[in-house]
Amino acid sequence: MVFLELKNKVAFVTGGSRGIGRETCILLAKQGAKVAVFSRSDSEETANYIKNEIGGEAIALHGDVRFEDDVNRAVQQTEEQLGSIDILINNAGVMSLKPFQETAIEEWDFIQDVNVRGPFLFSKAVVPKMIEKKEGVIINISSIWGTKGGPDRSAYITSKYAVIGFSKALGEELKPYRIRVNAVCPGPVDTKMMEDIAPNFNKDNWMQPIDLANVIVNLCLPKSKAITATAIEAFGYGRPVGI
Repeated sequence: MVFLELKNKVAFVTGGSRGIGRETCILLAKQGAKVAVFSRSDSEETANYIKNEIGGEAIALHGDVRFEDDVNRAVQQTEEQLGSIDILINNAGVMSLKPFQETAIEEWDFIQDVNVRGPFLFSKAVVPKMIEKKEGVIINISSIWGTKGGPDRSAYITSKYAVIGFSKALGEELKPYRIRVNAVCPGPVDTKMMEDIAPNFNKDNWMQPIDLANVIVNLCLPKSKAITATAIEAFGYGRPVGI
């Protein structure tokens, strides 16, 4: 007999159309969760896979994590179709490999808006209902680069440090309401984003998206209730790109 630890829970995943986000959506569904798949495009494929291959419940939502109207609309649609959100996975993110002197202000702002403003907006939208229920889980995806310095990625590193700080601060603030907030800091993962950014890097020992999905979903399970307001390094055997 298979015990579904997240049966009837509602999970919302940003960047759910590919890579770590897609695998996280699928794994959440396999644990019994109803899943809202949010991305700028192509979220239907993940949602349809959950419905057709797993027999789970899922909806596809579109929008931009930077825009408050898109965020609030997606949360409202989820509440209307699936119920109030129990689990929020802020996975959507962007990265660039570029020297500081060549980084335009617009590029800097874009990376901060996607990687930091997005998790803030979605957390702000779902936390009130979680407080009412005195239960909830928020997982923010940072990076191993959120724990160290490195060349040619100052905008990205800054944003991922901020994600860790935000997760720890919010986690402490929400402890009285039994809402757990954690950051996950992946090492190198073989995703399309990384292929686009660094196609020529050696990928020996890089992790696969499912490896990170396992970490993320485990943090959502009741057995992980002792873990909150912290950052989990999920580094595997790889090395950060460029090191």
